[in-house]
Amino acid sequence: MSMKKNKDESTYAPRHPNTLLYWLLVPFAKFLGWIIFKVQVHKESAVKKLQGPFLALGTHSSPMDVAFMMSALMPHKLNVVCARDVFTWKPIKPIAKLAGLIPMSQFSMDIASVRLMKKAIAIGCNIAMFPEGKISLDGRQLHYISPSLAKFIKFLNVPVVMCHNNGGYSSRPKWFKGFKRGKIDQTVKLIFTKQEIESMAVSDIYSRLVDAFKYNDHIYQKENKIKFKSKTPALGLHYILYKCPNCGAEYQMCSTNTELICDACKNTIEYNEYGELLAAPPWRTPFERIDQWYDYQRATIREAILKEDFLESHPVVWEVNENNTYTESGSGELYIDRTNICFVGSDLSGNPVEIKYPLKTLSTIVQKTTEAVDLTIDGVVHRFYFREGKYSVKYTLIVEESYRHIHNLN
Repeated sequence: MSMKKNKDESTYAPRHPNTLLYWLLVPFAKFLGWIIFKVQVHKESAVKKLQGPFLALGTHSSPMDVAFMMSALMPHKLNVVCARDVFTWKPIKPIAKLAGLIPMSQFSMDIASVRLMKKAIAIGCNIAMFPEGKISLDGRQLHYISPSLAKFIKFLNVPVVMCHNNGGYSSRPKWFKGFKRGKIDQTVKLIFTKQEIESMAVSDIYSRLVDAFKYNDHIYQKENKIKFKSKTPALGLHYILYKCPNCGAEYQMCSTNTELICDACKNTIEYNEYGELLAAPPWRTPFERIDQWYDYQRATIREAILKEDFLESHPVVWEVNENNTYTESGSGELYIDRTNICFVGSDLSGNPVEIKYPLKTLSTIVQKTTEAVDLTIDGVVHRFYFREGKYSVKYTLIVEESYRHIHNLN
């Protein structure tokens, strides 16, 4: 099977963000951040004195993280590394080049993007990226940070700044529409000087990175007793919490404004503005927080994939990103067994199609709240929409736990 790629990016030259555009958008975003989210920035003096070029890394707990980072690092301008999917967004298309955005494939080797970043550094640009590659599903750091990030830092050989916010997930979790008004603390630190990068072993750089990315918004909210105001705090939560802890039924959970209810056994659990899971009598919940419930689901997946005959398969509609536009390309089944995730079906002309990706090289996948998952193969983004309107989170957990099992990761 052959598939068209996006236009040749070898002609895409990195450029500094347009100054007028930057100073129109970023201060406005900073103002909104304070008004809506009460963002408080704690920035080390070493960062304030920093001269570019540098690399800015950030935790990715909410869609606003990019705006928070750009605001916190003013007056420095940033060339933001974005998933190729971002370039399909209508508000982004007209300003992508002016903003100096750099495209990158998610969870796939992207040599072209690495070269662009190196060229950007060479002309004095500051690079901003979120190595986790996607917004957190459960309010914590991604389960696995690739050691290749430490090698990449060695390769760029510039100072590294870390932007870490607490409260971003609680303000706008991936499963929620709209915003919850609370409080966000943004910490900005210099975690590597250029001299440290030159002298440190890759393994030591990696260890420091893993520590820098750790966070848990649920614990932060509970310890600080922060209320994130919303009339519908639980609405949409069934997207990630799909397995009932009472009866074990999957994808029978539904959410109301304030509750999660299992349609199979009627177990009812309240989720309030303080991020607490509370059982509505006569029901019970073994979990106090979302991340604990999510861990329960991960544990059941970990057990399931050990079976020799493990297989998960569901019908999907297949779309392909060509020149920053998604077009329907066919339909079929998307399955995962113990070694591969694979689409088997046909294109719109009825020709057979098979797209296979080995799990041993895939640490996670991109999931959409529209109940779809993305796979990037040879620079082409393939999107698979589940016809039943569910399963994307379960597929994500299967991919992640399969990778951990194959590589014997803790």
